[in-house]
Amino acid sequence: MMTPDKDIEKILFEPTIDTREFIELMGHLEFVNYGDFKEVHWLNTPGPVYTTYTDNCGTGQVEAMNNVGGDEDYHEVIFKQPLDRQELRDTLTAAAVDPFGAYYFDGNQYWTSNLIIEWWQKSNERVSYILNLYHDELNLPAILDRPLYGPRAPIPENYKNWLDFYQKGMKEYLEWYILKLSNQEIILNDFSFDWTKKDRLDAILKSKKPLCGDEQNANIT
Repeated sequence: MMTPDKDIEKILFEPTIDTREFIELMGHLEFVNYGDFKEVHWLNTPGPVYTTYTDNCGTGQVEAMNNVGGDEDYHEVIFKQPLDRQELRDTLTAAAVDPFGAYYFDGNQYWTSNLIIEWWQKSNERVSYILNLYHDELNLPAILDRPLYGPRAPIPENYKNWLDFYQKGMKEYLEWYILKLSNQEIILNDFSFDWTKKDRLDAILKSKKPLCGDEQNANIT
């Protein structure tokens, strides 16, 4: 199920979030509970947490590989809202290390069912863009010489995680979020997309990963 655990629903998905709830997870770090939603990055998935214009040194994606993605310049976005305590902890860590302070937690006050439907209708453009990022990340050298720009090593797994969520989970989550926000039960249109390119990239990524012991033994025999 791609819906939040009950404790995370209580912390993150109420109309107003009390960021003091984060202390149990993160200690006494302070987080901004309001932002400028007019400047929300177009790649952010609807939900309570969003970004505007973050730093692009690559720290957030590494800290929250299942939740935080990056655009072509590695400015960070929330591609999957935190659904359990570990994901929330990882996302808060990404927020804490962003020197621009461009992570915000008041999205529930702005997203509406109509805005979410409009966002979902642009999925083809968004997924095509992410696929290109995945392709580019897979083709980077293992060691990168780009000080203060992007992660220190390629992270194609991050883009795979992003697309995996789009394939299996995004629609279910958005329908749940609409119900939570507006008490409306809306079934979104199915997202039809040719995933052939992703399948090829997934195969390339798998071939680049070191084999675990059992796989090595199986190949030897």
